[in-house]
Amino acid sequence: MANLTDSIPLTLNAPYRRRVYRPLRFLAWGAGSLVVALGLYFLLLWPWISRWGATTGEIQQTLPGDDLIPDPAFVTTKAITIHAQPESIWPWLAQLGVDRGGMYSYLWVENWLLRLHVQNIDEIRPEWQTLQAGDFIRFTPKEFALNPGPGLYVLALEPNRSLAGCFGMEQTPPDCGASATWQFVLQPQEDGTTRLILRSRSADPGSNIAVTGAKVATLFQFYMERKMLLGIKQRAEMFVAQNPVAVAQLSER
Repeated sequence: MANLTDSIPLTLNAPYRRRVYRPLRFLAWGAGSLVVALGLYFLLLWPWISRWGATTGEIQQTLPGDDLIPDPAFVTTKAITIHAQPESIWPWLAQLGVDRGGMYSYLWVENWLLRLHVQNIDEIRPEWQTLQAGDFIRFTPKEFALNPGPGLYVLALEPNRSLAGCFGMEQTPPDCGASATWQFVLQPQEDGTTRLILRSRSADPGSNIAVTGAKVATLFQFYMERKMLLGIKQRAEMFVAQNPVAVAQLSER
């Protein structure tokens, strides 16, 4: 008697093979596309966004606040030239915060996408010029759903020169070893302009995959930071042009 298995084909039919292997092909295509996208990002975009506007000397320079995270996983340094003296730029840094002068960045992101209800103020308010070490610069309003919310703990500052701190959550002691810095530095130039440098040093998250993810997430941070620097430049230069007497008084202090 013939074996029953003699009549059973030993190869999968074409429709079945398509059902089995199609998801695998999609996964392979997706993985390959991700690898290519990451390669292009780190080859083309990362060198640009990690040092936007900064000179080689500024990137290599030791800045106030570098000691907050001595051994960072990665560092970004951005810079912009402002046609104003540090005394005319500092007040805009001193009133940073969504509950103060704003963040000078894209309102459509902050208000339409994130629903923060932020306003970017175009004037210097005396009541917001008292920033000091230990203060918290809020990134979300007090009435926001996430409360206590995120922001920057100011850990060191020198008026008209530098402001440095670490990101954290309000009412939680700052831990720079698990966070990142914001370091604003004002460097006057011989031609009367000022270089505003923004450095961020990110703590080591503990794995190469986490570092890669953090660098990719930096793309959104760069998008908002670049606009913030441009916003500060626009306001400081407008203030100088429209208030020559006030500018002279600031320079005499």
